[in-house]
Amino acid sequence: MSRHSKNNTARGHFTYAEMQMLDYGTKKQRLGRDSLRDYDACYLCLQTARDPVCCPEGHLSCKECIFENLLAQKAEIARQAKQLELYQAQEEKEQELKEAIAQQVILSEFERSQMGVLSKSRTVRGQTADSAKIADSPLVQTHSSASSTPSSVNSKKRPFELDEEELERMSKQERIEVAKVLEAEEKAKKPVLPSFWVPSLTPSNKKTEFKATKHHTMCTAGEEEHKLSLKNLITVQFETAVDDNDGSDPKLAKKSAICPICRKGFTNTTKMSILRNCGHVFCDNCCKQFVKKEGKCQTCGKKTKDKDIVSLTSEGSGFSSGGAKEAKKFDVAFQ
Repeated sequence: MSRHSKNNTARGHFTYAEMQMLDYGTKKQRLGRDSLRDYDACYLCLQTARDPVCCPEGHLSCKECIFENLLAQKAEIARQAKQLELYQAQEEKEQELKEAIAQQVILSEFERSQMGVLSKSRTVRGQTADSAKIADSPLVQTHSSASSTPSSVNSKKRPFELDEEELERMSKQERIEVAKVLEAEEKAKKPVLPSFWVPSLTPSNKKTEFKATKHHTMCTAGEEEHKLSLKNLITVQFETAVDDNDGSDPKLAKKSAICPICRKGFTNTTKMSILRNCGHVFCDNCCKQFVKKEGKCQTCGKKTKDKDIVSLTSEGSGFSSGGAKEAKKFDVAFQ
């Protein structure tokens, strides 16, 4: 029988020690208490929240931190809106330039065709399908329907009138079609095998359309972002108790948050609820037994409905019963 060793590679499977030495595949490890923030810690600065506030989903943060975050998001939204305006203005300018070039091509071809230098079949306008669109236009249809009506119904012929808006629309549509044909001809002139070192000839040289990614200020504490504004913030009011078991100076005694009803201290394993209208925090058991049944806050006496109760989120204690938090690392598997 062979001697067991941590580096024994003759077996058909990996031992635990060998798995820990691997640098590929999927690795996961449960996070301990030191890797999780406290129940009263801000999710932005990760310190004990000062002037704590929470969003409608129960994510706790410092008042100063969330204000700075919202201001930064608004500045980013304004920057993206300004960049979008510049992009749209540039697109309009380029489109106007293309239409101007197309208009000049149309005029030059018209002059040459009138002089008998250029045949109509070889013009750029002959490659477009404007004739079919003009035939289907409401102006032509109205004129044809008016001319086809019998004389008994309409004894007087209605005079033919040119609609300036319709003419402008048809002219613009013709310029757009000619611009597309010119762009297609320009692309066809490029070599089949482009010189990849020239930026204008690279196959991946495509102009991406700019889109604004942010339109509202969001709360990023949870897995799914949700809208957040200053009006929706809830001021959190923890009831604190002084822990003087060590008999030290009362001024240096540690203060901890407790439930106002059962007087039990809050931890990461405690499920807590906050009242939206007053901001007082209770444990879930006391909230169900007293606050929901009586319909008022047990601290200040304000009326409370079920929709005013918000559950505060916590990252847990690191144990399976208090919230399973794992860190995973993905890498290319051994082949």
